[in-house]
Amino acid sequence: MKCVLLSGGFDLRKYLASEIKRLEGRISFVDHLDGSDPAEIRMAVGWHPPADAFDHYPNLEVACSIGAGADNILNCPSLREDIRVVRIVEPAQAQMMAGFVIFHAIWHQRHFATYFANQRERVWKRIGQRTMQEVPVGILGYGAIGARVAADLAMLGFPVNVWSRSAKPTPAGITGFHGADGLDAMLAGTEILVNLLPLTAETKGILNGVLFGKLRRGGYLIQVGRGPHLVEQDLLEALDSGQLAGAALDVFHVEPLPPEHPFWVHPKIVLTPHDASDVSLVATGQTILATAEALRAGLPPKDAVDRSRGY
Repeated sequence: MKCVLLSGGFDLRKYLASEIKRLEGRISFVDHLDGSDPAEIRMAVGWHPPADAFDHYPNLEVACSIGAGADNILNCPSLREDIRVVRIVEPAQAQMMAGFVIFHAIWHQRHFATYFANQRERVWKRIGQRTMQEVPVGILGYGAIGARVAADLAMLGFPVNVWSRSAKPTPAGITGFHGADGLDAMLAGTEILVNLLPLTAETKGILNGVLFGKLRRGGYLIQVGRGPHLVEQDLLEALDSGQLAGAALDVFHVEPLPPEHPFWVHPKIVLTPHDASDVSLVATGQTILATAEALRAGLPPKDAVDRSRGY
């Protein structure tokens, strides 16, 4: 099985070196336009592939993203309708994301931003405490990662509501909402909002001033979806007006975040460099191998994206 590496400005071969070595003999990895016969290539591994990448491979059947998100491939202009797109699903990634979200939820619930500011000013002042049960969390997106984040927050005692485009079953202690009406209902009872949505045409810009205005005043945003979900100026205005007490941002429109960007110095923003969670190289290699084996057997690959939904 020949697999082509497709990326723009990112050295996929170097990144996947250990897995490429491990999979030698079962998969032959070739570089984009390296002189290999393009008609022999049925599979690709990609990360932000060049705009015309898929035009060169007439028999390509599957493209694997190296992350949990597949929008980097789905948005490629040359991606054909007949090419299936596969993403990485890894339980350990969901666990890492849950830990990140829990940290920031407690950061808000226990007023740690204020305490850190007071420390710098040498102010000794206790703030009244609230229990976790008094701070409801709403989660946008209830896939594999959202389900783990919701379960871990609920186990700690946070009231947890989740929203998805269509109805999904939820366990005891987690309340599910769906559709446009469900979104408004969930937001009305939310203080901490966690964004875990996939990036689609419908979700782009969803984190905007209108949405922030539907949260409890003094709410908190944990943005771990995709940069284009957020209307940045609307967030700044919500923070400055007090509608939001703070925000934890891990993903951005432009990465790395430009040094002149106002997010760097805003006192109500905690910023991390797209590091909330990550897919392991081992999981990536396992997905690549499983996809290749499915192709050989004439079976549909596991964890393929629903192209009509975008995730």
